[in-house]
Amino acid sequence: MKILNFGSCNIDYVYSVESIVRPGETAAALRLEHFAGGKGLNQSIALARAGAEVFHAGCIGEDGQMLRKLLRDSGVNLKYLKTVENRTGQAVIQVDAHGENSILLYSGANYAVTRDYIDEVLNDFSAGDFLLIQNEISELPYLIEMAYAAGMRIIFNPSPFQQTLRNIDLNQVSYLILNEIEAEGFSGLSEPEEFLIWSRMNYPNTRVILTLGKNGSIYFDGQTRIKQNAFCVKAVDTTAAGDTFTGYFAAGIFSGKSVEKSLRLASCAAAIAVSRKGAAPSVPTMEEVKESLETMQLCACSDIEQKKRTVKAYFENHLSDATLGGLAAQLGYCPSYTGRWLKNNIGESFSELLLSTRCRTLAALLKETELCVSELIARTGYNNESFMRKAFYREYGCTPLEYRKRKQDEKHDK
Repeated sequence: MKILNFGSCNIDYVYSVESIVRPGETAAALRLEHFAGGKGLNQSIALARAGAEVFHAGCIGEDGQMLRKLLRDSGVNLKYLKTVENRTGQAVIQVDAHGENSILLYSGANYAVTRDYIDEVLNDFSAGDFLLIQNEISELPYLIEMAYAAGMRIIFNPSPFQQTLRNIDLNQVSYLILNEIEAEGFSGLSEPEEFLIWSRMNYPNTRVILTLGKNGSIYFDGQTRIKQNAFCVKAVDTTAAGDTFTGYFAAGIFSGKSVEKSLRLASCAAAIAVSRKGAAPSVPTMEEVKESLETMQLCACSDIEQKKRTVKAYFENHLSDATLGGLAAQLGYCPSYTGRWLKNNIGESFSELLLSTRCRTLAALLKETELCVSELIARTGYNNESFMRKAFYREYGCTPLEYRKRKQDEKHDK
């Protein structure tokens, strides 16, 4: 069993800036650095550093020999890497003070991939072998069609997203690894949960791995759903985070690890990459990942606890204008799923939680101020004073005035 990465190789020109340049704006860069890059190259290096024996196919120009050397030094098999007359692909990258980036691509030699070249390479691979692909080379639909016909297992990272990708039959893909922007590009849906449902309905044969940045990642195959939290690091440069994640996840699956273990390795490796500058140079080794797994902390104690805190903060900040849709947007779910999630994980409905938050807020105001009860009820965002008084009695076993007096007496006794 072999793994082939048929992907791009670029020379990255990285400009450090205070903030990403806006349309019509001229700004001075703080620094210019050159790195090896390209999603294909980054993912091959990630695969190799994760311990996989990976073959890289793709095209570079005569000016890209530094990329060939880096791939070879990283342990990537270059039997199928081709040098052509075109200039090597390039990327112009802006990285701001927070580590966020914007990327402008020039395809160059990456678009010199031909059908004859694809046939020549795939002739050495067979059913059961893995093919890893992105969207930075030419003839991608043909490559997918031929690899699928040969029985290869395809791992597809559809980045950068283009509308033409919607014409690809994703049922031919074994693993689809994409972020929220790419997910919305395919489905037109901005909420992760809605996309996962959409993907299952439209592509039931495809296993989906949806990456959510600092909110981690989700694996979904229609029956099994696995959530992996992100690891906490200070972001320096996010350029190769996604490629590192993809390479390490692919290496995990290729080596026979479970999805859960593969996600954990990929998330940790991506976190390390984010804490370093550059694309390919930021990809960690497996030894570094294993060491970091013992010390690195997950962001938040658990996904459910993090969501519960989000729910609490939302109600406290939206006493007068809380909506199920608004809360769903905060959680990254669709409204119908949010309602079920609240019942399953908190034990109350949306309206019950909103009412209890208003009662709790009223109780705090009764202790802290001498304002009349009617005015305080208005501050909780509820217009029906009679209903609110009854709800408060059910919650605390006394009227608002009795509650205030009780708290005043307790304070006096102390």
